Amino acid sequence: PIAPGNGSASPPPWDLDRSGGLCFQVSVFGASRPSTVAAAYNSGMTAPAPQTPPPDAQRIIAWIMGALVVWGLFHAVGAWTLNHDARRPLIVLACVGAFLGFWLTMLAARRRRLEREHRG
Repeated sequence: PIAPGNGSASPPPWDLDRSGGLCFQVSVFGASRPSTVAAAYNSGMTAPAPQTPPPDAQRIIAWIMGALVVWGLFHAVGAWTLNHDARRPLIVLACVGAFLGFWLTMLAARRRRLEREHRG
């Protein structure tokens, strides 16, 4: 595209970097620079090593999940008192259960991945 005023073509917001990867340009206050992701990729930076969770992380997560169950029950009771239709609290509880199930699945997948990386 032609930049207004000077008639010259402005660079595209993306370009191929030296290694052939796609590099997006980010404009901040008129200055164009490569994004930090592309800069880190181009510099050969590796991903940081996974950190070990704090020793009481399991207990904290259990408390958060318990609070979410209580929160879901509170909303389910509120949904039921609106018109005494049993489907409303079931929907609320199903959504809370689906969220907690997904979260537990992701935690289990992370645990398996970390164990595999630790062994390998």
